[in-house]
Formats: sequence, C-alpha cells, structure tokens
Amino acid sequence: MNSPDSLWISYAKTIIHVMPPGEPVLRISPAPLGEVGEWPPMFKAPIFVITAWNPASERLRESANRERQEALDAELRQLTLELWPAVGLDPDSSYREEGVAVSGLTKEQAITLGARHGQNAIFAWTPTAWRTLSCIDERRHEAGWRLGRKIAT
Repeated sequence: MNSPDSLWISYAKTIIHVMPPGEPVLRISPAPLGEVGEWPPMFKAPIFVITAWNPASERLRESANRERQEALDAELRQLTLELWPAVGLDPDSSYREEGVAVSGLTKEQAITLGARHGQNAIFAWTPTAWRTLSCIDERRHEAGWRLGRKIAT
C-alpha cells in the first residue's frame, strides 16, 4: 500500500484530460506555482475534478469502478448540469482513473462529495491555480497549470 506522502506526491503530478462535447480534449498539467495558461472561455470557475474510482486507494475491478462513477455522476446531475467526462493520468505509469470535471459547486460541496465516495482527494482548477484538496483532512497543495488541447480519437 502507498504511504499518504507518496499518494500526495502522485496527486500533485496528476494530469487531467477533460472532454467537453464537441471540443478538443483539454489536457491540464501541473506547473510551477504562479504559472497559468489561458482559461478556456467555455468554463465557469472553479472546476472540480472528482472520481469515485478506487475508494481509499483500494484497487477495484473496472466494472465496480464504473458503477461507482455512475452513482457519483447521477448525484452530481442533481446539483448541476455543468459536468464533463474527465480522466486522471499518472505521468509516470499507465495508471488512470475516470472521473468528472464539474462546475457549479462550492469547494465544501466538492470535498464532501469526494469524501462520501471514498476519495482521499479531489482537484480544484481556477484561472489562478491548480489545487489538490484532501477529503480526509485539511491538507492542500497549490500549483500553477498548463493547458494543452488535442483532438479526441
């Protein structure tokens, strides 16, 4: 099992792909604090990235993870219509988790949802920062961000 510190380091390096319908895939990468890209005009900040995959870092079967994610997505649709498929990628391996990028929530709502779905942390993206927010304690990490676009395949 990974230690909390090694998990936190992994979260801070995570790359997120957000897939808005009819748009290129957005690739959000952490960058040095203070470095930010051009904010996409289609998004209202803040954007939270939340998953229901692998609760408490316990690796589940893909089918179980997809069922968990469907439950989170259904819950989010009760709160907001502004959500887009997202995938978190570990840049050092092939590890990935599917999730959702969502607008229209408060930070407290997003953290509560992450905690309710067994997550250690969620991500918050704003025009000025990329943050990792713990769902189990007060731990936070702030960085800048870079934005890339690619055509979905």
